[in-house]
Amino acid sequence: MGTLPDLRTPSPILIYSIYFFACLIVFAGMIHPGVAQPRQEIWYHTGYPGGIMGSRTGMSALTGPTKMPAIFEAIWRNQLVSPEQVHTNSPLVIGRALEAPPIDLESLRQVHTDRYLKALFTGEPFHLATSQGLPIWNEDIARGWLLNVGGFYEAAQTALQKKTITANLGHGYHHATVNRGSAFCTINGLVVVAKRLIREGKANRVMIIDLDHHEGNGTAECIIGENSIWNVSIYGVSMGGPPSTGNNHVFQVQHGEFKIGEKRDVHYLAVVAEILPELIRRQNPDLILYQAGMDPYDGAGISSKALAIRDAYVFALSRSMDKPLTWVLAGGYADIETLVDLHTGTVRMANEVLATVKPGDKIEHQGKEPYRWSVERGVIQFPDWKSLTRGRRRIYQPPSLTETEIWEFVASRQRLFQEERLLDDDICSAYKKLFVPKPLP
Repeated sequence: MGTLPDLRTPSPILIYSIYFFACLIVFAGMIHPGVAQPRQEIWYHTGYPGGIMGSRTGMSALTGPTKMPAIFEAIWRNQLVSPEQVHTNSPLVIGRALEAPPIDLESLRQVHTDRYLKALFTGEPFHLATSQGLPIWNEDIARGWLLNVGGFYEAAQTALQKKTITANLGHGYHHATVNRGSAFCTINGLVVVAKRLIREGKANRVMIIDLDHHEGNGTAECIIGENSIWNVSIYGVSMGGPPSTGNNHVFQVQHGEFKIGEKRDVHYLAVVAEILPELIRRQNPDLILYQAGMDPYDGAGISSKALAIRDAYVFALSRSMDKPLTWVLAGGYADIETLVDLHTGTVRMANEVLATVKPGDKIEHQGKEPYRWSVERGVIQFPDWKSLTRGRRRIYQPPSLTETEIWEFVASRQRLFQEERLLDDDICSAYKKLFVPKPLP
């Protein structure tokens, strides 16, 4: 009969096994930080910036592309996501998910004219290809635009599928119009993504919430008359966009009426809280696309604390109402360190909301501390910004278009598409050439 092992003295094999599995757990914690908490999935491709490297400070078309890699690196360095939640080609992320392909040509043609798209694909005519303000054009830059919108689409599709919050670390490019770029914006990804999801039957109604400091004029021009897409733009600086219509809600905040500091912050937050809940309830979108602009910081003197709780409020609204949401980067022109802190603040707020807020939770406005929010027993407590302003709110809303004016606007847009239409082979060839491997020299 065999001898039973002495259980009081662990064998060397058992000791080494325990040590090995302990190391695995520690290592897993290093490469999968915070896996216990639900966090957003994020899309980013190293090709988004198109190889652009320029001044990281100032109101420049180079600022947006240049800040993207810095923001991504900070998110990863600070362990705000774990590898399986990052859809990227970046070698920084071991165990990463697959990156997104570039956006398809048909989706682009639904929003922009063929003549404009061909200029973006080929660089000719140069003035049209660089109408957004870039001083140069090349194929890497053009591919970056398409990869950016492709990532945006995949993020939005995933948000719908999983009924959650996702992010694309590219831009929505809300100033891009039907047939040209404008103010650093090239392809209106907000509208391209919304239209494709609707065309594919994945969503019936999409709402764009634009909290950039500058009016989303390009988005408005692209969607007026599209009854399945709504644009809500709460801004400080007018860009000469169309007036309000049934599906274009524009509100200009009069920041200058309030002293920079807590009073201006509270007024801005009160305006956001007054407008958004009612519009979301009324339109009942299947998906929200959120332009998380950071330029109210450098453009209007809104504090970083106010922008952080603004983002938390938007995310809490979408989560409590069970509305999937995808957010993208938007304006911000401070120094790169400040921009990184501001944009990573959006990531932190989305993670916090996903971890604490559930569909069906109730939002209440009771607190008196303007930058503090909390969740307890299904109640999300935000400050009572309305009472803190003592009823003083300064908003300018442009007059609405009449039904006849809306019809004329849509007809004019349709004529533009017809006038700038190219042969299918012509535009398809220009698109495909961007992705044909070049022979080695």
